[in-house]
Amino acid sequence: MSLKIAHVTSASGLGGVGQIILDTARSHRDNKGAEHVLATFPTKELDKPFLHEVEKAGFIPYRFQNNTPHYVAATLEYVRFLKQHQIQILCAHGHKPRILGWPAARYLRIPIIGVSHGWIGISRAYRFYERIDKWMHQRMDHNVCVSQAQADEVIRYGTPASRVTVIHNSLRMERFHQPSDVSYRHRLETMFPNKPRLIIGAAGRLSPEKGFDILVSAADKLLKAGLNIGVIIFGECMLEGTLNTLQRQIDDCGISQSVVLAGFTDELDKFMWHFDLFVQPSRMESFGLTILEAMAAKTAVAATRVGGIGELVVDASVNEGGTGLMVPPNNPEALAEAMQKVLSNDDLRRTMGENGRRRAEQHFAAEPQAEKYWELFERVLRRGRGSHRCNH
Repeated sequence: MSLKIAHVTSASGLGGVGQIILDTARSHRDNKGAEHVLATFPTKELDKPFLHEVEKAGFIPYRFQNNTPHYVAATLEYVRFLKQHQIQILCAHGHKPRILGWPAARYLRIPIIGVSHGWIGISRAYRFYERIDKWMHQRMDHNVCVSQAQADEVIRYGTPASRVTVIHNSLRMERFHQPSDVSYRHRLETMFPNKPRLIIGAAGRLSPEKGFDILVSAADKLLKAGLNIGVIIFGECMLEGTLNTLQRQIDDCGISQSVVLAGFTDELDKFMWHFDLFVQPSRMESFGLTILEAMAAKTAVAATRVGGIGELVVDASVNEGGTGLMVPPNNPEALAEAMQKVLSNDDLRRTMGENGRRRAEQHFAAEPQAEKYWELFERVLRRGRGSHRCNH
């Protein structure tokens, strides 16, 4: 079956959502012969890296001209977009693509699949739209959740379980076929005035739910205990003032020589090989794609036990074959203890890294996950409502 599929997102940059969309589209094009249009809503020019990669990968890029709060104009453009490209399946990644896409898809009698990557609630505006989105999931032809934890949330807010499928996020493992050049370790070392013996990495948007303030507090404890470590946090700022607040905390602790806010990088997969430990201190997390990247790069992990992280990390403190250590959220003491345990044991770090790579290959490779999407597309089209296509 040849399909014309649209993936629409409002995520900025080429982060986890953008990478998942690209990987899934590549697989369906190469293995199923499907045609794709990958679209985004304008987000202060931050969507341009995603659209550049879309075009570079050989897909049709589309950037909407209309946006919220101009709902009528945006919905009408959505209708024109779907008709122009003769779309047969719409995958809506995020609340904006669902809220605006649902009436357009209904008008054209095109099935719409909501892909739920999680709710972050980082501002009043986000929380308002996410409340609508929780209702909107009930109106999708089907929903994909990137973890069972997120699926439980979607179902809890009223979506029937029969219209929810869990498809975990995944990676193209060929991106991690072999370690990157040692020059990437040197680049990490040069971010510090004095080269540390051990380097801890973290990455994600700089917003409160990611818990980087907890990591800073844990690092402060380890540094004051005499550990020769450096911490690098990669990520772009999502909320005004968050970057300054985090930097002020670092300065107030007196650890600015050892903790670096390095901004966004599109080379995280290259740097990942050269961290001695990767830390995810989130207060909430639907999945944790950067953890999966760390595992693919054979890097040990310390992470909080929230959301879908427990579906990804095997806790070495309670399981053989562990890929990392898990701690409660909002607990810098527990995080510092876990970090110290991993950093002080080279053999443990190495074993966790090997176990993580094996788990990533066995359970989170891109091709099997893309196949699950394809099976869902076929199932939705076979179902009554989804099989009604418009006459373009």
